[in-house]
Amino acid sequence: MTERLYRDDPYLLDFDAVVVARRRHQDRPAVVLDRTAFYAESGGQPWDTGTLGGATVVAVVEEDGTILHVLDAEVADDRVHGRVDGPRRLDHMQQHHGQHLLSRALVEVASARTLSFHLGSEEVTIDLDRNVTEDELRRAEARANEIVWQARPVSVREVTRQEAESLLAGDIGRLHGGPALDDRAQSRSTRALDEAGDRIRLIEAQGFDLQACSGTHPRTTSAVGVVVVVGHERYKGGSRIRFVCGHRALAAMHRRQHVLDEVGAAFSSGVEGLPEAARRTLEQLRESERRGRDLLERAMEGEARRLLAEAGPVPAVVARAYDGWPAGDLRALAGRLVALAPCVALLGSRADKAYLVFAQSEGLPHDVPALLRDALPLVGGRGGGRGNLAQGGGDRLEGLDDALTKAEQTVRARSAGRA
Repeated sequence: MTERLYRDDPYLLDFDAVVVARRRHQDRPAVVLDRTAFYAESGGQPWDTGTLGGATVVAVVEEDGTILHVLDAEVADDRVHGRVDGPRRLDHMQQHHGQHLLSRALVEVASARTLSFHLGSEEVTIDLDRNVTEDELRRAEARANEIVWQARPVSVREVTRQEAESLLAGDIGRLHGGPALDDRAQSRSTRALDEAGDRIRLIEAQGFDLQACSGTHPRTTSAVGVVVVVGHERYKGGSRIRFVCGHRALAAMHRRQHVLDEVGAAFSSGVEGLPEAARRTLEQLRESERRGRDLLERAMEGEARRLLAEAGPVPAVVARAYDGWPAGDLRALAGRLVALAPCVALLGSRADKAYLVFAQSEGLPHDVPALLRDALPLVGGRGGGRGNLAQGGGDRLEGLDDALTKAEQTVRARSAGRA
């Protein structure tokens, strides 16, 4: 079994080891060592990366109790020197221990228990067993940061399974005068116990939090730096909380400040004036959209009357192609045409694709969906409809005129046969 050096010293980055086995993992070379400082992915925390001899460690996974160091190249030597990526290790310690503190703070403030935890490449998420309010979340965030800035010692110890179950069931609740944790509060720690052996590894932030955990953690809470909640939403009957700690929090602040600066420049406003500037702009946009709809309706009315005047006797047949019109505008024009006078409207547009909209006034005898079905192959598309309206489209813009001509000929032939 590989000796896991990170358990005793999470700040250890360089080490020497002996290769005890060589394997393959997903078509890559992998080695098993007698000892390692590389953390194997588990419990929501990703693996460490770094170098082993002359190869890069691209993944560290545990299979059937064996730690595999997955490499980008073969390592020939039996004795190797390993070096863990320090910034990545520190980042994971900041995020993971920050999660411990925030999860415990949420129990204190909102009686919300953490059901799962995921340490992503940009953000960290925890899923809670109940929905929390914005006020509860901000109070939990403040409580977690109190513990961070108090620089409380973080201790690691191994105890028997029986001792761990007793401590996790009640002692930590009494550390700060609060209630003992119930079964749901210990859901993650219980899973950690299930995955462990007879000896359980406990992580304690002095007088505040105690959890069974195999991850890497700092010596004091101050190493977390800061805990910043960046968002939350309802999720599976509870809440999903998104947060960042330490260096990630600083990077997140810089990204948000850059966005605010760009938005402020666009609105010609400082950060404080952005909400009012945004509200004012949205109101202006709504007013512009209202006027735009009014003008469009007037334009459609005028275009419909012009087309009907050119079409001749009723029931008229109006076949017309436009450039750049969206399907919605074609529908609006077709609606005006069939409402103003008895007619068949066969309209098309060359835009991002070829659009067809066919319609007829109430009481006219043509099978509009069938007209469309016959025309669609010419534009290489599909569509459908029922009753007096059908629409569709395809990618063959060059076939639009032929599609309209075919439909018009069919309508006129049927009309002539009824005359």
